Amino acid sequence: MQLPRGWYVLAASHEVKSGKPLSLRVLGRDLVFWRNEGKLVVMADRCPHRSASLSLGRLRQGCIECPFHGFRFSAEGDCKHIPETGKGAENLKVEVLACVERHGFIWHYYGSAAPSGEPPWFEELGAETGLVYSERCHTWPMHITRCVENQLDYAHLPFVHANTIGGNLDVSRAVEFELNAETIKFYPGGKKAPVSGISFIFPAFWRLAIVPGRFMQMIAFVPVDDNETRIYLRGYQNFVTLPLLADLFGMLVQAQNSVILNQDRTVVLSQKPANVMHAGDEILYQSDRGIAHFRKLWAAGLASN
Repeated sequence: MQLPRGWYVLAASHEVKSGKPLSLRVLGRDLVFWRNEGKLVVMADRCPHRSASLSLGRLRQGCIECPFHGFRFSAEGDCKHIPETGKGAENLKVEVLACVERHGFIWHYYGSAAPSGEPPWFEELGAETGLVYSERCHTWPMHITRCVENQLDYAHLPFVHANTIGGNLDVSRAVEFELNAETIKFYPGGKKAPVSGISFIFPAFWRLAIVPGRFMQMIAFVPVDDNETRIYLRGYQNFVTLPLLADLFGMLVQAQNSVILNQDRTVVLSQKPANVMHAGDEILYQSDRGIAHFRKLWAAGLASN
């Protein structure tokens, strides 16, 4: 899969349970996620012996065991045990991906070696803010670029979301954009506070401030392959923070989010071509400034690989 260099979310941390491998397709690859004494391990989901899926196996003695012939591989990808020989094999190794866990997500730097420092994040969603969040994952059979652009497009709101969130938006109003090499920001309702409006961190993280500092939405776009994208949608808020009540409130928020996102899904899945890098004949307008900038950054990122 061709992607710009950068940090991408692979999965939510809570999805990887202790004692059980998890199989996920991400970045155009089949991967297996597991924990060794709590420590996260992400590796290619393929035994180098006969290509069986390691995720079908079990965890034993700090290793993942192939379900086909019982070969065991350590958290570093080394073959530690072959039943028929009673020992390991230096020539058998599984690729291990360098990953970190931050903010309840599993992150991987796609491209060359990961730079020093932390994955990108929105400061206004930090743990010290006291915000709690609910989360739901949606899967769309669409290239990541179309999924991202949908969230950078405010002019569709009165039409796609006329009966939910877009009925009162006047798309003829001037919108302020802030565009640079790392972020896209714009303010459909006017810039009223430093974190109001919509903010996007390239290549795959989006935040909407509904009530700045109190109620915000965040999306991590996960490229499964060229034909599919996972969308982790979180609602952050500090209106209701008591555990059980917060869970109930979160369910209501995510139910509403699902309705809104499904309205988007119907239209986005109709767009062709799926990859916007192949959409050279589209004519963009003033409201598409954020989208035009995203395409510029994406093309530059591909060219630098």
